[in-house]
Amino acid sequence: MFHKAASPVLELIAVALTFAAVGACNAEPADDAPIAVIGKQAVPYSKLQTQIQDQLDKQQHEHELQLQQLNLTFQRNRQAFIEAELGKLLDDRVLELEAAARKTTPTALRDATKAMPITDEQARAFYDSQKTQINQPYAQIEPQLKQFLQNQAKQRETRKYLDTLRAKYKAVVTLEPLREPVGATGPQRGLAEAPVTIIEFSDFQCPYCGRFTPVLAQVLAAYPTQVRLIYRYFPFPSLHPDAEKAAEAAVCAGNQGKFWEMHDTLFAEQGALGVAALKEKAKRLGLNVPQFDACLDDGTAGAVVATDQQAGWVLGLDATPASFVNGRFVNGAVSFDEMSRLIDDELRRAAHGTMH
Repeated sequence: MFHKAASPVLELIAVALTFAAVGACNAEPADDAPIAVIGKQAVPYSKLQTQIQDQLDKQQHEHELQLQQLNLTFQRNRQAFIEAELGKLLDDRVLELEAAARKTTPTALRDATKAMPITDEQARAFYDSQKTQINQPYAQIEPQLKQFLQNQAKQRETRKYLDTLRAKYKAVVTLEPLREPVGATGPQRGLAEAPVTIIEFSDFQCPYCGRFTPVLAQVLAAYPTQVRLIYRYFPFPSLHPDAEKAAEAAVCAGNQGKFWEMHDTLFAEQGALGVAALKEKAKRLGLNVPQFDACLDDGTAGAVVATDQQAGWVLGLDATPASFVNGRFVNGAVSFDEMSRLIDDELRRAAHGTMH
């Protein structure tokens, strides 16, 4: 599922204020308060309450969850804006320092950064990896695709250059990031004592989660002792009808010590996640088939999945993949470079004792 665009801050505040105003204007009647009459006989609120209390409690819970989600979204958007503007301030300052040293201008320095031209092979490989989402013939979009990739390459080279200037002039962000409390429970890869923990909420049928999986594998390979990964289930059955059962299959495989083998297989074979296909995968992975089938059929694994789903709702998640790096929210299937910059920043903070 593609991550949603952030809502404007003012819109979030307005919606929250509307919720608050509605709640303030609709006080619940006392149990013995008359709310209707039948002839001359008054009907107390308690008579109605016995019929509607369960639904009222459900609505109250949903209302509180919506408010919490709005607040979390506002806090994340606010922090992202602050960090982005701080990054621009640092980049502008180091460019000014370098321009002064070289007797040129910051604009000239930016313009001087070049990226290698995108080759036909690179463009074709990208197209093949995104063919389902692009849904247009390659020949029809080749020029636009190459320009898009060239722009991305230019941005990467500019970022690398700015990072070298930050290092040269010792420009370091010390602002404490927004960290959210996330339960570090679930199947793990990496050392338990690693200084950086990534908690990923994911959906086995989500194509963006499938795209993010090799990025996380690359992260673990690049940081074998510094990073551990924790997987949490967050299927979206309304969009991905086989996702919940696939998550249950991973739970059942985990009960036999083969969660990650099933995890990797499910993402490698996202087009075959029906119950029969899940049972075939279990057999292929060498699981105890009767035990796996019973686990998948009796629904007991669903409780594990539901616990993670509830944790995700409380965290205000509405799309996958959604990750937390030492509590720092990461929205969507970001690149290895983005994850690496965040991890390096966490390691730097740990080394200098600036993590809280």
